Amino acid sequence: MPKKLSEIIEKIKSEFDCEVIGDITNSIVFGVTSDSRKIDIGKIFVAIKGVHSDGHNFIEQAIDNGAICIFANKNHSERNFSVPLILVDDTREVLVSLLKIFLGEPPEKLYAITGTNGKTTTTHILWHIFKSAGEKAGSIGTLGYMFEDGIARKLAITTPGAESLWNLLAEMRNRGITSVAMEASSHGIDQKRVWGLKFRSAIFTNLTEDHLDYHGDMKNYLMAKAKLFEQLEDNSVAVINIDDPASKTIIEANRGELLTYAMENKDADVLAKPISMDFSGSKFRLKSPWGEFDVDIKIPGRFNIYNAAGAAAAALATGYEIEDIIMGIKSVKSVKGRFQTIDLGQNFQVIVDYAHTPDALRNVISTARELTEGKVIVVFGAGGDRDRQKRPIMGKIATELADFVVITSDNPRTEDPEEIIDMIVSGVDRKNFVRIVDRKQAIYEAIFSAKSGDTVVIAGKGHEDYQIFAERTIHFDDAEIAREAIENILQESA
Repeated sequence: MPKKLSEIIEKIKSEFDCEVIGDITNSIVFGVTSDSRKIDIGKIFVAIKGVHSDGHNFIEQAIDNGAICIFANKNHSERNFSVPLILVDDTREVLVSLLKIFLGEPPEKLYAITGTNGKTTTTHILWHIFKSAGEKAGSIGTLGYMFEDGIARKLAITTPGAESLWNLLAEMRNRGITSVAMEASSHGIDQKRVWGLKFRSAIFTNLTEDHLDYHGDMKNYLMAKAKLFEQLEDNSVAVINIDDPASKTIIEANRGELLTYAMENKDADVLAKPISMDFSGSKFRLKSPWGEFDVDIKIPGRFNIYNAAGAAAAALATGYEIEDIIMGIKSVKSVKGRFQTIDLGQNFQVIVDYAHTPDALRNVISTARELTEGKVIVVFGAGGDRDRQKRPIMGKIATELADFVVITSDNPRTEDPEEIIDMIVSGVDRKNFVRIVDRKQAIYEAIFSAKSGDTVVIAGKGHEDYQIFAERTIHFDDAEIAREAIENILQESA
């Protein structure tokens, strides 16, 4: 709905310290954007300094396209423009306030999940709990976004930019969705994409090495995660995994109520204890201030008990019934690319998982080892133009925990795939591996080498359906290739 510029500026001045240059009129404003290419007549342009480009360099272009007013950071030197200029300390925060003016409030119940591993599955589980409680539910994350229909629609990144995120939340609200579970990535938190959102609960899953190409070191990475809990309000609940050493820092940053969960630490408010585990899933007992009850989860792995416990804890703390929580978790059949089993009737197991960090790879292989009678065979690589420090660490983990490893490519981007593999191999002390650059050939090698009772783990890409090279991106889906290889084996043995 169109707004008067003068009223918008007064509202922003009531929230932020502003320096206004130029005359503010009662002109009608039709919207706001931080993308100069999306500006047309009657819109406000918010200049944001990003990682790769600076919106302040596109102010003139925005004005030429019809911008009615400009918001810029106070340290911007150029101040002579043909439209009003509003200088503020942080244009990212102002953008959120402007989006709220035009788009209105998001759905009432927002839940954020952050951590290195487990965000996607925990988000998916929460969505199912909301549905079991009879609510219209939405989710946002690595697998895309879902409305109440449960159909995943693609997103470019895990946590969308503020503009895309607020528009998506507005669409969900307009569809009658009341509860939304969303992943909050460290990039998203650090770049204030989730700033200004009022979360009913925020979950911290764990912290292990990842994204150091962006954050620089683990301290900065942890502090980025902690910022999410600094924005919680008194009536919000922080749900924190205290089995993870980083939980202390998260708890210190938290400004909401606190609820802890764990599998090992008996001081946790919510404690999960495994009863049984196999490839069909797990059963565990959950002890909580709201009572004790047994939970069945149909996705395997100890780490998925953690994910379910975190989701259950957040739901319990915000008023959901135990029966809805039990049924919601039980209704999760699988999560694409998260310990996803590929079963065509073969006499060995094939698992596709997104594990692309040292800890995630360790967890997936360890779980496969725990559930496997025969050998564990692993296919993995490491992404190009990303954190190089983890490559030798992952090589060491894979070769020490698996019986046989096929080291291959995983989105090499602008790097030479052979050089990436060299870095992985530099951490390896054993001889139980082969190098196969072609990922399809690597998957075939692993699956064709499997015997009855073995498990093949294809790690690193999970839900992704592409492979990124320097000059092109091609369609590539680990699960599709695995099925194709299994079908070939079954046809040969028929």
